[in-house]
Amino acid sequence: MALFQVLLMVAIISVLLVIMSQQTRSSVERAQAMQEQARLQLALDSTANYLDALLLSNNWLLARGQPEHPLAEINFYNYPQSLAVPERIAYRPLGDAVTVQLQNEGSLLNINFETENIEALLRALGVEPRQAELMMAELRDWLQQPDQLFFQSFSDLAHLPSWTMAEVELIRPYTTLEVAIFNPAWAPDQLLTILLTQGQADTIRALRKSNDNAVGMLQEFINLRDALDSSIFPGEQQRIRITAEPSGLQLYRRIDYRPRHPIPLRLHAKHFQQEQQVQQ
Repeated sequence: MALFQVLLMVAIISVLLVIMSQQTRSSVERAQAMQEQARLQLALDSTANYLDALLLSNNWLLARGQPEHPLAEINFYNYPQSLAVPERIAYRPLGDAVTVQLQNEGSLLNINFETENIEALLRALGVEPRQAELMMAELRDWLQQPDQLFFQSFSDLAHLPSWTMAEVELIRPYTTLEVAIFNPAWAPDQLLTILLTQGQADTIRALRKSNDNAVGMLQEFINLRDALDSSIFPGEQQRIRITAEPSGLQLYRRIDYRPRHPIPLRLHAKHFQQEQQVQQ
């Protein structure tokens, strides 16, 4: 009986030790994963600072003609471009591949001022024509009310009866609330078919894929002289996404670059997100 009790106690202690060992191993793995994630986030932050320095100290468009320049593939219509970072310890967690996407915010449709194109955008993104017409009628009625304030955030749109956050998130990548003057020179591909004929849009997309910004062609298709800020140089406000390709971790930022301003760079927003990358 005494031997049985001893064996039972040994078995119980062994089980407890196994459980404690598993919990310790799990805690160590979680701590290591958190450490790796923190290192990766710091590396992406360092990459963002490096990109800021490049964009503030170089002529963006002239850099495109220099194959060895870090900004040789730069564009402002959201096409992914590789970025070679310096050989430093801070960048090692990123591996060999860092991708940058820049979207000039001045080349997006403004919810408050470009309502004539928002309905076409909704339809192009799959919203039923009658629903898109109803949503735009509510949007225009809201904006045309006496003493009505402009929309200050995208979530405000969901307060309209026919709008939900699903539709708001659908149009968010192609619209803005910040820039009142529209310059289509760096409009994303999804807006080209709204602003141009199908043939013109296909031509611009083909030129862009060959690393030709096609702004000169756009100037022929659209009378950019009507806009006050219609130069081929992108405006100050940019949406930036930096991706560490092996892990899929992304750093999203909204930035003002103002090289000749007393405060040359202004940070509007920043967040990290993890998602699997889709081949484009």
